[in-house]
Amino acid sequence: MSKKIIPIIFIAIVGFSAFFSCKKTTQKSGDQSQNYFPIELGKFITYNVDSILYFTTPKIDSHYLSDGTKVYDTGVNCSQLETRTQLKYAISDTFRDAQNRVSYLMDVYYRPHDGATWTKVRVILLTPATIIQSTTTPPPGTPVSSLLYSQDGAQFIKMVYPIQQGLSWAGNANIDVSDPALSYYKNWNYTYTDVNKSYNNGFVNFDNTVTVIEDNESVNYPQLDSAVYAYRIYAKEVYAFNVGMIYKEWTHWTYLPYNAKCINGYTVIMRAIDHN
Repeated sequence: MSKKIIPIIFIAIVGFSAFFSCKKTTQKSGDQSQNYFPIELGKFITYNVDSILYFTTPKIDSHYLSDGTKVYDTGVNCSQLETRTQLKYAISDTFRDAQNRVSYLMDVYYRPHDGATWTKVRVILLTPATIIQSTTTPPPGTPVSSLLYSQDGAQFIKMVYPIQQGLSWAGNANIDVSDPALSYYKNWNYTYTDVNKSYNNGFVNFDNTVTVIEDNESVNYPQLDSAVYAYRIYAKEVYAFNVGMIYKEWTHWTYLPYNAKCINGYTVIMRAIDHN
């Protein structure tokens, strides 16, 4: 695999769910918990992105027989590539969607290291939405609104409001998991934890945050039994009040014992280092 394409792979990976921050918001609701993901034109957040890509590469060895004939043995190597890059998310414009809801355009910029030139790589759509209640008298604490995040044909229900400790929802309910490329998003159950707790992302300490555990599942461990299929999915995001997303950790890999006996997948960690 060419190392030149590795940063682009990770832009696609982290682009599914990384967000921006701001200190003010255009959301006029009285629900203050919406300020964990504030929205305002011109606001941005910059992240350091640490990535590990697990992949297989062809291996060709050779040796000579006793008669001098050269023989080639083919196989694969289990490879791992670590990179550090930067991403910046900036909200740039608004428009009305097909349901006449105000939506926001969020531009995503990439650069290989601090000080390099930013390159715009994609646009993400953010749509505050009302949750239609199934009854005229919903139980106390029932979510009444959400924040939809759309990219590359996939729409995530990233947040529901009002935020409450232990509240869970089907964050990937709008994704077509019958698509093989998106099938691992099936049955994710987002849950709020550590509401109003402080969090240090490795660069900055934030006093008031909420953590969203989006998924945490694993089957078998190849380090313990290399003869059985295994996989690991872990997705966590942390949001700071009046800031936005300040930490993200995603892991997705699979292990096929009957193939190359290698782990294939990725781990991505994003940490906010700057915002306005």
